Amino acid sequence: MKKIKKILSITLAMILIFTATACSSKTEPAASADGKETQQEQPAGSETAQPAAPSGKTVALIMGSGSSGGTYFALGGAMASAMNKRLEGLSLDSQASGASVENINMMDIGEFDLGIAMNATADDAWNGRNAFADTGEIKSFRAIGVVYHEVYQIVANASTNAKSVTDLKGLKVAIGPTGSGTAGTSDLVFKAAGLDINKDIQPQQDGFGDAAVKMQDGHIDASCAVLNVPASSIVEMTTSTELSYVSVSDEEIAKIQAEAPYFEKMVIPAGTYSNTEDFQTITCQAVLYCRSDLDDDTVYNITKAFYESAEEIAAAHPAGKDISLEGGLSGITTAVHPGAARYYEEKGMTVDPGLLID
Repeated sequence: MKKIKKILSITLAMILIFTATACSSKTEPAASADGKETQQEQPAGSETAQPAAPSGKTVALIMGSGSSGGTYFALGGAMASAMNKRLEGLSLDSQASGASVENINMMDIGEFDLGIAMNATADDAWNGRNAFADTGEIKSFRAIGVVYHEVYQIVANASTNAKSVTDLKGLKVAIGPTGSGTAGTSDLVFKAAGLDINKDIQPQQDGFGDAAVKMQDGHIDASCAVLNVPASSIVEMTTSTELSYVSVSDEEIAKIQAEAPYFEKMVIPAGTYSNTEDFQTITCQAVLYCRSDLDDDTVYNITKAFYESAEEIAAAHPAGKDISLEGGLSGITTAVHPGAARYYEEKGMTVDPGLLID
């Protein structure tokens, strides 16, 4: 009997020691690799848990840009870098994409928070036409402001002797990446010239960078792109390839404007590239858009950072030179975000009431 009592006493003592040790391990801070004490992570709801979301927490936002070699891609990176220096509690991450059409679609499903797109493509989305004919109207995005004037440019290998759009018949032509405003604009241009883009040429849907490489390698005959002027990818092509510059005729421009009045005629002067003569084409606006459900304060701060970063963006990319408060709403035909409108109104500008639907 004494032996049994002794065993029970020893067992009870061991249990008490184990319990005390376990409790101690829950309350003592752990040691870090450098020997300093660090606070152990506590379960949610614990009395000793750290604040779940400090007031200074940064919210990450994704901005869709474009494909490598295009203006959107390089400019988007420059914009995010400059604007992040002026945003408190927000962080912009510029992400590569198929450009205008994809950026609008990705904002619509909530994958992108912001995106750069042609005003022409945005108008198509708003009205459910062209690239959006199958999906129908998309009105889940709002305009923040014009970024730059973008220009539709067609260059061909000089060996083709192509000077007009009709000269491209039967050739391998990069019409723009899938999901881009360039591809949609190419369709308008070739249709205005009386060509079926799927039958009368051999369409290639490479990114701008890939198209430039293929032009230099002789794998395609011509390339179409909506870029700034001068476009770095075209300048690069001139270093190794003799180019021919294709003009869009006055008659073709008139047909395009009848369907899409936001396009304007533009003449690219001789000497811009290796061109010895002027050539003409169409231009529209590249605009920064955002999801319609972003709160007003967030969009106000983004708009403010966008314009306050204009000089830094321009120093990083030539297209940034077009950013101006005065031209911020030029050519915008879709709704403006209330947060952006607040910034414009604070600066003494009047926003067309027809663009304020929220």
